[in-house]
Amino acid sequence: MVIGDKKYIYSKGLAFYAELESQRLEKELANGWLIESINFLGWYKLKKIKKEEAHMVIDFFPDKKAELVDYLEFYQASGWNKVASYRNRYFVFKAPINTESVYTDEESYTTRIKKESIWFMLNSLIVSVFGIIWLFLLNSQKFGIGFSEENFWYGFLQGIGVALLSFPLLILILIIYYKVVYLRRSSYFKKPENYAKKQRFIRDIFVTMLIGAIVGGLLGFLFGINSI
Repeated sequence: MVIGDKKYIYSKGLAFYAELESQRLEKELANGWLIESINFLGWYKLKKIKKEEAHMVIDFFPDKKAELVDYLEFYQASGWNKVASYRNRYFVFKAPINTESVYTDEESYTTRIKKESIWFMLNSLIVSVFGIIWLFLLNSQKFGIGFSEENFWYGFLQGIGVALLSFPLLILILIIYYKVVYLRRSSYFKKPENYAKKQRFIRDIFVTMLIGAIVGGLLGFLFGINSI
C-alpha cells in the first residue's frame, strides 16, 4: 500500500522470519523503498529513496539495555548502519554489498537464537496474565458481566479468555515447530540469505493454524468439561 512517498507492508514475522524479511527489505530497497519504522501491529513503513543495492539484516538484541550502546557501536564499526528498530530489541541494519556478518561463529548465533526464544516466551506470559484477569472477571459473581453460561456471548468471551491464557503454550509449540522444521538455523550465520531460501511462509501459516486449531479445540473441550 503506497500513500504519497510512503509505503506500508505487513511483516511476516521478525521472530521466525528475520532472514526472509531481510531479503524482502533488500528487494524493496532495490526498488527505491527504505524501511523507516516498524509498529506494534507488524506494519513496516518505508520511505521513497533512490534505488540502492545493499545488504539488509534484521537482528535481535539479546542483552541488557545498558549494553545497547555497545551493541549498536559494534554494528557500526563492522560497517552496518542502523535504519529502524522495534522496542529496542529488533534492529534493521544496512551495509554495502559484501559486508561481512557481525557473527563470527555458530555458537554466538545459537546463543542469540536461544535468548530470543526466552524473551519471546517471557513476553507471552504477559498475555497469559491478561487471560487470567479476563476469565476471573467473566466468571466472578461480583465482577461478572451478567451472562449465563448457556449464553452465546458467554461462550465467545470465555473462548477469548482461554486463548489469552494459553498463549504461552501456543508460542512454545511454534518455537518447537520452527526448530524441528528448520534444522541448524545457526549454521547459516555467515549466509542468512541461504537460510531464507529454505523458509516457506505459506506452508508454515497453514501448518501452524492447524496446530493452533487442534490445541484450541482441546483446551476448549477441557475447559468445557470443567465447567459442567
